[in-house]
Amino acid sequence: MAQHQKLKAKVYLSDEGYGHIVRQRAVMTEIQRLAPDHQYTLQTHKHIDFARQNTPAKNYINRYNNISWHKKEDSSPDTDRIQTHFKGYPQMVEEFMNEERPAFNYDYVLSDFVYEAFNLAREKAVPSFGVSHFTWDWFFNKIYPRVITDHLFDYFTQAANNATKLYFPPFTPSEILKHYQSKAVEVPFIVKEDVEHKQWPATDRLKVLIMDSGAGLMGMHIQQALNKSDKGEWCYGVQKSLGLNGSQFFNIPDGDLLIDYVRDADLIVGRPGFNTLSECIAYRKPMLLISESMNPEMDYNIAELKKLRLGAFISLDDFCSRLDDALSSFLKYEFTMIDRAMQDHTFKTGGAHVIATDILNSL
Repeated sequence: MAQHQKLKAKVYLSDEGYGHIVRQRAVMTEIQRLAPDHQYTLQTHKHIDFARQNTPAKNYINRYNNISWHKKEDSSPDTDRIQTHFKGYPQMVEEFMNEERPAFNYDYVLSDFVYEAFNLAREKAVPSFGVSHFTWDWFFNKIYPRVITDHLFDYFTQAANNATKLYFPPFTPSEILKHYQSKAVEVPFIVKEDVEHKQWPATDRLKVLIMDSGAGLMGMHIQQALNKSDKGEWCYGVQKSLGLNGSQFFNIPDGDLLIDYVRDADLIVGRPGFNTLSECIAYRKPMLLISESMNPEMDYNIAELKKLRLGAFISLDDFCSRLDDALSSFLKYEFTMIDRAMQDHTFKTGGAHVIATDILNSL
């Protein structure tokens, strides 16, 4: 094992979403707990400020890591923009690799799914490790009309196979596990371990936490839905910046992480992103999840949660126009069943420790 050596690692994070930053933070933190001399340089662009505030890296590089996901106002994929982006991908890769090679001086690589990170590590003869619940090759290959070519799909999968190991938590699509079976290591859920577990104000009302994505994609829809709500028996936990006032609202400071308020909530309402469902399953909180148009990750998560009876679902239109009625129906007909399934499930957490230990044993 190499955990007692002073090693330098490069962390490459794709620029879409926040969930992967939270998961990589958990892994990085656990590695440093087990091997304090490991130091990280983290590279990303779109959410570099969030990464600076929430990861234990020593150095940060503000550089775009090539993958982009474009959406329309209704949250459906903007296939024209995605196709245009990936037509220029080979040129971006060449420029990226030419910029990375001269400065690369690291002992191993950690990434969600920046494909060039795995290729670069192979060139430099150092180990590389991927941590994700889906792969971009799987994701973009599920969008119709087709947005990536067969040639680019092959490039993605070949690059991922250059990784030393790929760690996948529960709810990773079986297609991915099968495709990368020689590299795949299945691990428990990866959740934030140092949660503060903040308390809600004392209330006899049902505490409903409305969780937006880290990128704030649902803000306008949440305002639209809750401005129409007149149910006094519920207390909605919402971010203060949404400007929702009244006795039925608990305004959460914008600087706080919503995950810190999950354990004291009675019900979580939000998009079925992987971090949201991981946290709800970890803390055994019933979920009412808002579907998103033509998002392969969300569609898969919804199907799996339905199968296990761990969540119920509401369309975005119903969320915006008739949340009170939908929530009343959910509480009457589905809440008890889902709550029972949540208490009985056997999913484990601690994925960060499993990954950190395995990486250290692999170095």
